[in-house]
Amino acid sequence: MRPKTKRRIINTIRYIFTILILVVFLFPAYWITITAFKPSSEWNQWPPHFWPYHPTLSNFFGGNSVSSIEGILPFLRNSLVVSTAVAVIAAVIALLAAYSIARFKTGGMGLAGWIISMRMLPPVTIVIPLYVIYAKVNLLNTWTGLILIYLVPAIALGVWILITFINQIPKELDEAAKIDGASNLQTFTHIILPLSLSGFAAVMVLTFIQTWSEFLLATILTSNSAAQTLPVYLGRFITGYNIAWGALSAAGLITMLPVIVFGIIFQRYLIRGLTFGAVKY
Repeated sequence: MRPKTKRRIINTIRYIFTILILVVFLFPAYWITITAFKPSSEWNQWPPHFWPYHPTLSNFFGGNSVSSIEGILPFLRNSLVVSTAVAVIAAVIALLAAYSIARFKTGGMGLAGWIISMRMLPPVTIVIPLYVIYAKVNLLNTWTGLILIYLVPAIALGVWILITFINQIPKELDEAAKIDGASNLQTFTHIILPLSLSGFAAVMVLTFIQTWSEFLLATILTSNSAAQTLPVYLGRFITGYNIAWGALSAAGLITMLPVIVFGIIFQRYLIRGLTFGAVKY
């Protein structure tokens, strides 16, 4: 077999394999999208319809609280506020902590190990004492309460990522800045921060996605639309008698869009931030 022909066959196999993978991973998103526009008569039909025969917007507007998502805006607002606040605050704190540990060996690597170990604690183990504490200090059903508890695992993840990232920035740059008379703060703001923007963005994206999809703590610590987030809102379409697949899919579609947009905006920084420092620690 000629090398050129062999190369074409290999490339064809790769394309087919890639298409199959895309179909597997994208089909759930496609199914949610078409179900969001199906009337209730088509939700459970067998064989299933791979395209809505009678498209409708009733799952988005015009129904009651369990058959449409007309009341989704307060929950969308809560998710956006909480997730954005956690992403920004966690990334800032994580960058400062990572700089301190990486450059000044604050606490040594033992401190870094302890920080990342906080992510190993299952949230369900702290729900009851956390609820009692929040009830005492009036943090139940508030944005502040959710932001505070979400910051714990978010900062742990951010510190671990950014330590590796900052370690890849040559220390000679810090030394050159000190020779020129720069303070530690000036070195951080003029050298470390600009060179760490990719890692900073990666931490923001990962933290945003993690916070956006969290369900357990939001369910326990919130009780109404004043602070409940979208994952909790989705649960109202699943009852003991029925599942409103159309409304659930419509809500799921709305829930996916901000994460997709956020990821696309920061995609360039996310890829570089997650791969930079992967070879050398």
